[in-house]
Amino acid sequence: MNNQLHYLIVKEKNKKTIHYFEYNNLDGFNMVSKSKNIKLKDAINVNKIVIINQSFIEKLINKKINGKIKKLIDLLNDIYNNEDSSEDPAGSLMQALNEVEKFKREMINKYMDYMTKEQLKLLDKKIEILEQEVTLKAYYLNEESTKEKSNEEIKSR
Repeated sequence: MNNQLHYLIVKEKNKKTIHYFEYNNLDGFNMVSKSKNIKLKDAINVNKIVIINQSFIEKLINKKINGKIKKLIDLLNDIYNNEDSSEDPAGSLMQALNEVEKFKREMINKYMDYMTKEQLKLLDKKIEILEQEVTLKAYYLNEESTKEKSNEEIKSR
């Protein structure tokens, strides 16, 4: 016997009440709670959060997307700054390209239903710029390595 309760917290003018609410029938943005087991006294464990307010959904999705784009940019900056190290720079660039593609697929699968066409176009442009930067850097790296090889062949003759 599954005896789970579902609640909706509504803030009205001067009342803060908890209403029983069947959220399974509503379309909204589903989130999973970050804190699984709260050890505090009188605390409520939350397993799932459904956000219904469209403007709040857009703000939340933009915040998540911008955070992930910032992480990708930081990854690219680390790769660019550490290209002189002993690691394989081509492998690092391919990893970065894979991360950009993974990010693109994740955004399409998770957030496409909640974004407007303008937001999708803007996100697509940002991802395209990241992909172009990585492929351009890989191209220049490939050109440098071929020039070095040709110079070594000329010197060996």
